Amino acid sequence: MALSNFRKETSERSAGFNRARKQLMRETPFRFESLEGCNQNRQNRVTHLLERARVDIELKNRATRSAVLRSITATEGRESLQCKINFARRFGLALSYVLYNNERERVYLLELPAIDRLNYIRTFKSYRAFAGWIKEIKGWVSVKSFREAGELPAFDKALRRHGTPWPTNIDCFVCNREYQPLAIIEFQNARKTGVLNHCNNDYFQCLLPGSDDIRRWTSQEILRVQSGLRLFIITWAQNEDIFVLKELEQVAIPFDGEGGISPAYRRALRHYVQNNRPPELEAGIAERYHSYSLYRQKNRIRRRVHTPPLDSGRKTFPALYYRFKKTARGRELSRFFMDALNG
Repeated sequence: MALSNFRKETSERSAGFNRARKQLMRETPFRFESLEGCNQNRQNRVTHLLERARVDIELKNRATRSAVLRSITATEGRESLQCKINFARRFGLALSYVLYNNERERVYLLELPAIDRLNYIRTFKSYRAFAGWIKEIKGWVSVKSFREAGELPAFDKALRRHGTPWPTNIDCFVCNREYQPLAIIEFQNARKTGVLNHCNNDYFQCLLPGSDDIRRWTSQEILRVQSGLRLFIITWAQNEDIFVLKELEQVAIPFDGEGGISPAYRRALRHYVQNNRPPELEAGIAERYHSYSLYRQKNRIRRRVHTPPLDSGRKTFPALYYRFKKTARGRELSRFFMDALNG
């Protein structure tokens, strides 16, 4: 049995019209890469970084490891693949590669520890079995509803039908000309609020009832801490010639204990944001609740718990904290970003 016709499918929908990314690709000497999948577990650790390709299965021929490796390299591009392998190494991982076939519902899990090495790991004989494996390595269940199912590839739709979506992607990481990773970028499309009005802490601090960005930014903080790479946030919008560039310094994550954050804690944060963050409401939260931050120790990700009173000056009050924040117009974005990376 041989594998042929390797081709890329993605569940990501915004990369094609990301003005900020296109500008940086044109005007800076760096490589800007993405990864289709990143799995994190309950221990706040990245366990797998994944790429993928859809394949055809030819029953009359026989696959060889070298032929599969050549096809993966051709599909990804050798330089891009080397960047992804090096990025995975920053997490102490080999790059995982998933090949899947819709007609027979076969999934093949491989690993690339180096550009010229391919290891076979496992075959899944159904998409249900592969969804079960994702659930197993994740160790937790997302409470957010699945979106945009109608636009997704058949593989993603099948995984969602079985209760476990494909792991979230990594928006962008930056490599130098030697294919070594330098930083991670989180792009944010502010088409609904406008670039200058968008505030990450509004959504992190539970502005919207029934939805918040606590898990999202916990995930980004895990990436930053485990990899040791700098993490930049670039806010943009389709119809604006203005950008906001920030570097994340630390995230203070709200929690009440091992169960996460309570409804009462969420309500207190929402009331605080909706009333424009008055000092008296901040003091009430600071005196009553806990937070934690993540740090790396001996290749493990650990929690540092912050007990009351919490304090913004010590970066323990629940929020995203930045090293800097700059507003850029037009081509200033590229110059500011290069200055930040070189600074």
